[in-house]
This record gives sequence, structure tokens and C-alpha cells, in this order.
Amino acid sequence: MIKPLHHLTRLIVPVFLFQALNLQAQTTRPPTTSPPQPVSCNSLTGQTAGVERQLKQYRHLVRGRQCVVFSADPTENLNKLIERIPENTVILLSSHTTIPPKPPGSGNTPINYFISSAIVLQDGQDIIGAPDDGFDIIITNRKDRVIHTMVKVGSDKSFQFSETRDSHIRHITFLPTGPKYKSSVNVTISAECFNRRLIVEDNVFYVPFVSAVYLNCVAPLYTNSVNPGPGLRFANNTLGGVIIPSWAGSSIPEKGIYINLPFIHNLSQRLAVIGNTFLGKIAEAGEFILGPGSRLDVFGNKVNISNIGITFRNLVAAGQSLRGGFALSGPAYSGRPPLFNLAGNQIQVTATALIVSARLELALACNHLQAVSPWQQLQPQFRFKAVDPSSLEDECNRLMSSSVVMPTPDATAVMPTLNSTAVMPSPNATVVMSTPNPYPISRIVNTWTAMNGSTATACSGLFNVEGQFLFDSEVCHAVAAPSNFMITNTPPGISTTYDTVTTYNDVAANSNVKTYDNVATYNRSHITPTSSAGASPVTAGLGVITTLATLLSHKY
Repeated sequence: MIKPLHHLTRLIVPVFLFQALNLQAQTTRPPTTSPPQPVSCNSLTGQTAGVERQLKQYRHLVRGRQCVVFSADPTENLNKLIERIPENTVILLSSHTTIPPKPPGSGNTPINYFISSAIVLQDGQDIIGAPDDGFDIIITNRKDRVIHTMVKVGSDKSFQFSETRDSHIRHITFLPTGPKYKSSVNVTISAECFNRRLIVEDNVFYVPFVSAVYLNCVAPLYTNSVNPGPGLRFANNTLGGVIIPSWAGSSIPEKGIYINLPFIHNLSQRLAVIGNTFLGKIAEAGEFILGPGSRLDVFGNKVNISNIGITFRNLVAAGQSLRGGFALSGPAYSGRPPLFNLAGNQIQVTATALIVSARLELALACNHLQAVSPWQQLQPQFRFKAVDPSSLEDECNRLMSSSVVMPTPDATAVMPTLNSTAVMPSPNATVVMSTPNPYPISRIVNTWTAMNGSTATACSGLFNVEGQFLFDSEVCHAVAAPSNFMITNTPPGISTTYDTVTTYNDVAANSNVKTYDNVATYNRSHITPTSSAGASPVTAGLGVITTLATLLSHKY
């Protein structure tokens, strides 16, 4: 099984991409042969070892379907080839190439597939990297073409309800570049409104200006069994953020993953962010905005990033970027708040571990937070609820039995520059790390470690909470917003507003367009605490043990 390297100890990585970029043709010529045509997956014979391995590994996925196998040809554009492939086809990218690649000094040999514009992933189409041992499948844009997105899914105009077949993207390294080694890519995978599931697993992303995965649908929908709405499973991927050169100056990526579904109701068991690794320089690992009654599972992710650095938004739009680990946001209007389940995540950032905004429910179990501040509560006039985390106990047991550990607080993450000869870790490597110290009371409690001289406690930054969050050092009890909080420029009591913003696809042109803006993220900069009062902590000891004993006595 091919798996991306999920590690946090080896961060200076081998050479393997720079030489391959030199193979890129600056202009394309018409292909000399016709592209391969789909055939029955069961009839594929005489393929490379990598293709044979993937056909066997994903036999449940390819059974009874059509497959097409591509070879890397620097004169072809992969997006153009995929345009000719029908829906519901498995697209396998082999490590066979028309031009023998030059082996790197160390590490795997890259096999480059070039694109001149975004790949449009049709209903049921899968893209699976199928390299032989010692090779990696790379999708990269041509240096002489400016593109803003590498892969597109869905539509901003409709949910395409008739399209219900899943699409998979697996075992690919995405490398954004651009003219004169200056990246032009804003988003690697851009997903909008659709009615199917997108499964993105076992890939390596160099995070571009905005985000590796950008799921953004602001159309309203009440989901049901016939129209379940968009689904995303983002699992076992490695994301690396590096300093990116551009026409406006150098910057760091905005986010690793972004999910914005503010007006979709009751989107349940369709969204999961599981087992991913975030490395390097990224302003924020992930931001998740959900509508009423929806749910997101965030399990077993390892975040080790520096949030320090200017983003492209700062450069061209004078906007502010959230900085930290994961940001969670619900609606400010009525309806059942969305539920966020966070279990087994190990978050080490140089800013804030968790950012919460507006009305939401949060189940927090067996996470380790290591940052300057554990919490930032935006819009504290809206109370959010701490949900009983005992339902996540099985997930904690499963995650805690695996052998992973966060780096020490003073560890230095050295990431390569975008076009240097150093690169992201190989997708085929596996590293086993030691087991962390066991949690002292129960496997569902969370742990907090302040870093960089911070004196913050596990409850610092909470202002308006119902329920309690369990840490090994203290319990964050229910607390109401201080009376001396000043909320300025709050929009009138409507659920949604319009706001003029600079969209990511148009930032290069500096064009302002009208779009929806979720009120849950509205006027973040206008919430001004006049007191440093936070959630009331209860120190470790009998109080913590009693609370945990009571909680764990319940059966669900």
C-alpha cells in the first residue's frame, strides 16, 4: 500500500523535483499518437508494476468499471486528456514516461504530469497515482501558464443533484509553480456545490497561496436522503507550507484546508478530516464553517506549523488572516448548531490552537494542544456548547494505540523553499515513532502545553461557554461573556449579510466582487475585550477526578 510519509521528526528531506522541472517543455506540440481509450478494468493486462498494484489494492473500486492508463508525456496536458474521458472512469497515472527521467541524487524519481488549466473532475471520475517502486507521480502546472486552480469539482450555480457517484483523488503529489518559478496557483483542489462525495486520500500537497483544498458552497440546501449534499473525506494527506514567491512579494500559505458550507442544513456524516499531517509555514491549518445541524469529524491529525509570516491576502488586499491550528464556526442565526467532533489531534502551532466563532457544539477528546494560546473565541456574544466527549472514547482508544508523538516544544521545523532542490517527503515512506506519555486520568481528557514563554492555561481565551472541557490540568467550566465586553459594528439582527470582499480567484486582478459572507465570521476585528477575564479554571486534583468519574459513569 502506498502511503504518504506522515512524520514530524525528519523535516529536511531529499532532493528529487528540481531536476525533473528542467525536463518541462516550455511549449506544447500536438500529440503524435492518439490518447489511450478506456477499457474494462478487468481486462487490463501487461501493465507496469505500479498499475497492477493499484488495480489489486482498489479492486473494490474498479470492479465492473472502465479504466484508462496514462503515461507521462511532457508534450501533453493532462487536463486536456481527461476532458476526453467519460464519466465514471478510473484514471490511473503510471510512472511510464515517453522521456526517461533523470534520477535525483537521492529519494524517489519524480514523474511529471503537466496541466495547462484546471482538471475538471466529472461525476464518478477517479484519479489515482500508480507509480512503480522508487517513483512519485507529480501533477504540476506549466511554468509559462498562469492558472489559479489545479483541480475543480462541482459548480457555483447548482448542486448537480443527478450526479451522485463518488470521486477519488489518491497517491498524487501536487506541485504548484508558475512563470519564472513564481507560483500562480491559489487553490490546489477547488470544490463548490455538488451532490456526491469527494475522497482525497494519501496525497502530498505543497500548499499554494490560499489552500490545498477549498470546499466553498454558499447556496442554501436542506439535505435529505435523495439530496445529501456535498461530502468530503480528507484523510492521510501530507501538507507542507513554504515561502511562496509572487508578483506581489513572498508570502506563506493562508490555510491547509478550508470548508465553507454556511447555508447547508443537516449535513451529517458527510465531512471528515482524518489522519493528515500539516508541516512548515501555514497561517492556519484549517478553517471549517458549517450550517445548522451539520457535523464534521476531525480525528487524528498532526499539526506542526509556524503561523508567522505574511500571507498573500495581507499583500494584495490588506486583509487579516486567522492564525493557528483549526478554526470552527457556526451560524449566528437560529437553528440547531453544528457539531464539531475533535479527537486525537496533536496541534503544535506558534499562535492559537483552536479558534471558535458564533453558535456551535464542540466535543473535545484526547487532543494535545501546544501553542501560545489554547483558545480564541471570536464573537463571544454567541455562546457555544461543550458537548459530552464520552461518545469519542472508542476513537481515542484507537488513536492512542497508534505509535505517533509530537515533536518537543523547541523543535525546529525546516521546510524547503518552493523551488529549491529540497522537497516534500516521499509518499511511499513509513516512519514509526515512539508512543507519547499516557494521559494521567483517562484517555478522553485533553492536554495543554504552553510554549514560547506563554503563561496561558488550558482555559485561557474562553469567554462564553456552556458545559465543560476536560484537560489533565484543569476543567474549563461554563462561563458567561463578561459584562464589559464591547461589541462594535455588529450587523443588525439578520442571519446573513452581503459584504464586498476580494475573492481569491480575482486577487491577482485586484477586482472586488459581491459575494455571500457568513455572519459568523463578520466583523471579527470589532470584538474588543476590555477585560482579560476568561473561563474559570479548576486545578487538577479531586475536582478533575470527580468530574471525570461522573462523566465516564454514563453509558451512551
